[in-house]
Amino acid sequence: MDFISSNLSPLISSLAPAVNSSVKAFAGSRSVEVLQDQVKRIFLGTGLGLAQTPLELLLARPVLMVESKLTGRTDFNPFEEGYIEKMSTKEIFKNAFIEEALFRVVCPRLIKLNLPFGTGYIPEIISAFLFGVAHLCTPKPSFTHIFMATIAGFKFNNIYKSHGLLSATIAHAAHNLITVKLHCYTKNRDRLEQMKLTLNRNETRLKQMKLTLNDRKHAVKQTKINSNSIKSENCLKLRSGRVIKRSSLAGINSMKLAVSHIEK
Repeated sequence: MDFISSNLSPLISSLAPAVNSSVKAFAGSRSVEVLQDQVKRIFLGTGLGLAQTPLELLLARPVLMVESKLTGRTDFNPFEEGYIEKMSTKEIFKNAFIEEALFRVVCPRLIKLNLPFGTGYIPEIISAFLFGVAHLCTPKPSFTHIFMATIAGFKFNNIYKSHGLLSATIAHAAHNLITVKLHCYTKNRDRLEQMKLTLNRNETRLKQMKLTLNDRKHAVKQTKINSNSIKSENCLKLRSGRVIKRSSLAGINSMKLAVSHIEK
């Protein structure tokens, strides 16, 4: 127990200033002006974080192309198939708060307390790199994902220092939420395109089957016509044969009559 308490005490003491500042800002002062100022800071920090997201994607694009060319990898989703689609908004905000409290509050303070060179911007730089390296824990990590997480670490550090922990958490959660929604949208769009291609192929097959069926119907009709013509020819032959038979019988009878007259 002493060992656990001795290891947890720096963590608790590092979290205390951030918690105290939040409590003083929201609970200590009940004035509307202070509350409006805090809400304004939160919105500004969140907007700043979201506005920098296209720059992150732009910087990560060359890294993505190089990694894709070197490794041949095309799917850079760091999680297992279907995991992102199952993430709820509550889970996204909870994970964002834990990561921001750890890498923006606890980690820099521990670096300042334990490292001799932990002064100035060094703790924030180290915590940003640690935030990127922490994404190696994903099931399918990639250098592009780590690079983007490191850039995001610098961004969230800046938001935390200028607008507070809550702004950094909301910006982080909003970034992840937009990423999840875009991933789901892209995946659903790809599925829809695949379904459209399958539907087009099925329609083409159906048209081909209809053409084949029409050809077979035409062939059946032609066979019936040929059969009827053959029947007509056979009937004509049969009738002509009967006529010939009758004429032959008439000739034989006439010959018999002639023979009988001669004999008389």
